[in-house]
Amino acid sequence: MTNLRSLYYALIACLGLAGACEAQAKDADLAAAIGRLDALLRAPVRKTEDAARDFVRQTVAVDRLVETTFGKYLEDSLDDYDDILPQKRFRRLVAHYNERLVTAYRERLVADLADRLAIPALRGLRLEHLELDGKRGQVELRALFPDGSVDLRADLVLGGGTWKIADLDIDGVPISARYRRLYKKLIDKGYSLPVLESRLAKRDFIVLDDFSATWDGTTPMDWGAWRKKDKKKPLLYRIEGNGDRRYMAAQDSGYSVILGKFIHWNPREYPIMTWCWRADALPPGGNEFLNHANDSAAGLYVTFSQNWLGVPKQLKYVWSTTLPEGTVGRRKKIFRPWFYVLESGEANLGKWTFETVDLEKHHRDKLGGRPADRTLALGLLTDANSTSSYAEAYYADLRVWKRKALQSGRITNYCGGLQQGAPRSMLEAGPSRGGAYSAEE
Repeated sequence: MTNLRSLYYALIACLGLAGACEAQAKDADLAAAIGRLDALLRAPVRKTEDAARDFVRQTVAVDRLVETTFGKYLEDSLDDYDDILPQKRFRRLVAHYNERLVTAYRERLVADLADRLAIPALRGLRLEHLELDGKRGQVELRALFPDGSVDLRADLVLGGGTWKIADLDIDGVPISARYRRLYKKLIDKGYSLPVLESRLAKRDFIVLDDFSATWDGTTPMDWGAWRKKDKKKPLLYRIEGNGDRRYMAAQDSGYSVILGKFIHWNPREYPIMTWCWRADALPPGGNEFLNHANDSAAGLYVTFSQNWLGVPKQLKYVWSTTLPEGTVGRRKKIFRPWFYVLESGEANLGKWTFETVDLEKHHRDKLGGRPADRTLALGLLTDANSTSSYAEAYYADLRVWKRKALQSGRITNYCGGLQQGAPRSMLEAGPSRGGAYSAEE
């Protein structure tokens, strides 16, 4: 309590001293600033979330705090992409993820501050030392509480004419180190940013993808042709939708391209997976058991791990043309994945449907034992090559949840509001080859 309370007071302190710091103020100016602070600290605080948000926005250099707290976490967690993307695109991808991390970290700071704004004010605040050098500075304060004092030291940076906190020591321990310790296990494990975003927001689910990240408004940023043989084929997948409700559109008339995304989370901790999908055109006669008819309007792969031969341990969930809902099986070819039929035929054709699966149970039933504690990837496949026909489907809002969320009934259908109707054909639009993982710029 006291540590977070002290953080709040230090934020106010640096805000109150900003004008004095920038002008290299004399002692009298600093004393006046401290006086204003005392009056502010003793005033009643209302609308705590708004107040916390204002203080974080005005006084914290969150981008610098992210860098200090998480170091090279993003680059390390995205290392798989470094091997397949040109450096220019990889840097863009890291920058995109960094923007998301800054946003999530800022919200965590705001929430932590807002929770403590009602705590009684400290007895006093004393300036111990102020040092400025160009665009950097340091201020040392002592916060006086009924049960003792707390030493505060803020590292300051000057940007846009405003001094902001780049890090804050409380009794000799930086705030960045405190937050890093909270998330150390997931950082060390190399889990993907969506896991950290979920933990920062204190949610019991992870948004694996909401399909909002693109290179150019339509080409998915972190999805691409998964198999080497697919990299020169047209990428008949495109992100579409309006506002916050985006989705992946997929069409195929014979290319059969698996779209893949590297994503790492712990399926033991988050074993329940949910998503929305919609099939608009089924490949006639599609039957996932048969080599000559092995087409699905929609398919979602979950790759858990690899065996000692490098063969992926994966499950596939499909919208089948002919196999009944509830069918479980696999083709009689080496290394074929087990599939689960979740939707069948035309009963829900053209409608967004909500799916819920138990990854841990299905892994135990068909792959044996518990899954590894770090997944490898997801894949999407809408294909019509075996039947020489046409398939069209859409995918939205992939999430994984803690089991208690399912048991308590907190998982509900969230597919409402997704756009209906058929967009323009990607086949007619002439899609680019290679797509997100192309070596071309």
